[in-house]
Amino acid sequence: MLRLPDRYYWVLPLGAWTVLVALSLALMLHHGDNAAYATARQQGRDIFRMIEAMRLWNSRAGGVLMRQSETTPPNPYLELPERDPVTTSGIPLTTVNPAYMTRQMAGMIEQESGIRIHITSLRPINPNNIADPWETQALQAFEQAGEKERSEILDEGGGPLIRYMAPLFVREECLKCHQKQNYRVGDVRGGISVSIPAADFVARAEGSRRQLLVTHAAVWAFVALMLTIYLRQYRLQWASLKTLTATLEERVQERTARLEKETAAHRASELDARAHHQRFLDLVNTTDGIVWEADANTFVFTFVSRKAETLLGYPVQDWEKPGFWVGHLHPEDREWASQYCAACTGRLEPHRFEYRFIAADGRIVWLEDIVTVVAEDGLPKLLRGLMVDITTRREAELEVRHLTQRLTLATRAAHIGIWEYEPDTGKVVWDSTMHDLFGLAPNEFHGRIDDITALILPEDIPHVTTLLDETLRTGSDFVTTFRILRHGTEIHHIDANAVLVPGNSHKPARLIGVNRDVTERKRNEQELLRLATTDVLTGCYNRGYLQRMLEMEIDRARRHGHALSLLMYDLDHFKNVNDTWGHGVGDQVLARSAVVVRDTIRRTDTLARWGGEEFMVLCPHTSAADARVLGERVQQALREHPTPPAGVVTASVGVVTLRPEDDADTLLKRADDLMYRAKQAGRDNVCCDDCP
Repeated sequence: MLRLPDRYYWVLPLGAWTVLVALSLALMLHHGDNAAYATARQQGRDIFRMIEAMRLWNSRAGGVLMRQSETTPPNPYLELPERDPVTTSGIPLTTVNPAYMTRQMAGMIEQESGIRIHITSLRPINPNNIADPWETQALQAFEQAGEKERSEILDEGGGPLIRYMAPLFVREECLKCHQKQNYRVGDVRGGISVSIPAADFVARAEGSRRQLLVTHAAVWAFVALMLTIYLRQYRLQWASLKTLTATLEERVQERTARLEKETAAHRASELDARAHHQRFLDLVNTTDGIVWEADANTFVFTFVSRKAETLLGYPVQDWEKPGFWVGHLHPEDREWASQYCAACTGRLEPHRFEYRFIAADGRIVWLEDIVTVVAEDGLPKLLRGLMVDITTRREAELEVRHLTQRLTLATRAAHIGIWEYEPDTGKVVWDSTMHDLFGLAPNEFHGRIDDITALILPEDIPHVTTLLDETLRTGSDFVTTFRILRHGTEIHHIDANAVLVPGNSHKPARLIGVNRDVTERKRNEQELLRLATTDVLTGCYNRGYLQRMLEMEIDRARRHGHALSLLMYDLDHFKNVNDTWGHGVGDQVLARSAVVVRDTIRRTDTLARWGGEEFMVLCPHTSAADARVLGERVQQALREHPTPPAGVVTASVGVVTLRPEDDADTLLKRADDLMYRAKQAGRDNVCCDDCP
């Protein structure tokens, strides 16, 4: 009968196998859960960063103007002086700030993809931005604990959701709309939450868990069965061997005693040689390459490791045939590779080279051959080497080369320069486009940050250096526009965008970014602004601009209790000028009189052409008496500056001062009435209803 330990000889290995499978299952389930959660968090983070980048663009631009429509009505929660301008052609526009743009985009994204984006705050201006309980907890954590983000996978009754939220920090641009909430730069103003439907995501995760369970159970059962069968057979063979051993033991002991003394040394040497040989074969056959030996004169292989069959598909016996290696080289490499190897062999030089080899299935395999020459009596006898498959590396190098070429062509076509900056060393690396952007030849750029700051206009340097320090300190994106002086005379506007790449043990932290010349865009923006606010003929402000300025100055005067006056004047007998001298001279009179009046009024006053020969002068902080004096000065200046050939052209002036009951329309109406009263009084007069 078997002893108790022998009867349960299978328990220990089977138990060890069970523990191993259980540990593997637990580890893979844990890794799968972590990977799933990381994927969910990254989805939310990517959407948040996209929204934040577009908000930053909107904020940097001071908001964008869009045509008013049913889907884009004026934002009642945005309090700006010129929130809803009207184009010169009468099209009503409205200002879309970052929050309004986020809500508009959120609606479209939720309609198209089911992803809900919610901008929220603990102190919202818009009631629609009130935080739900989960968002409230996240916002409190951002403000009180300094958390950078929060994400969870939740089931709130409508199915599982990936919920992600990150804070929105107050920037300088944000204070334009949120100053009244007493925010300071750097405060947590609120956040943006992203809710992504996660039914498919959770289902896939559960499916993966079930698949892991089934797979581990099947593997455990199969191996356990094989292990049990093997141990049983092993036990039976062991019992049979013990019986046979007992029978032959006496005979073996007698013979062994005689042979031990004679063969002890030989046995030790043989075992040692066998062990060395086996270790060599194991090492050679497990090496990730083909170990080989060949005759140095005929190039016929005398040994090839088994890796040759799995790597290239040819049996080991084929390699021993004469001319096998040369015959299977790629046709383009056959001549030079064989000649190069023969030349190095003749000089007894170890060498390594790369060439293409035709595999048994027709594949082209790149090999790196590392060869050592074994000499005897000063002549080459054997070649020993290692062939390594480098196909993947060569293909990757080729792909990187192609990608680099495409990137270079794309950035060159878009005139975008790429740069890299190491803060620790001050080293800067440019591509060729950067030299064109900054107007520096390659020999004029020494790869230092000082080479760049020397070209930036002095008034822009503090902003650029402050933003650069903030990026290095906080890891935030570097986004700005600055001006440079090219060739000592040309001022250009440069857009800069960069991200911080953290350092490691092999490479220090660095900034990688792109630059683009936006000078032409800036010029176009300035020209559009000038055309939108300026009268083309006289160079004065136009009627629309004055209307907006008048409403803004009325609000400011009432808020601070300041006086506000308005002059409206009309050039006398201007029709006679056109009829007598023609419209060309009439235009000269209008332009000349505008220059004279602009030089006469104060810097704080605003001159605008109201229409035809009528002009307005808006005078902030000006009483009725002072406004009358200014009107008389305007008349005197016009008399003293005639316009040939029309001569002296006088003006009739109406002067009004803001009253408590006035608005913009009534103030303009009173000014118009007084101007016509001045004409009726004989022209070249000043009429003022509130003057002493």
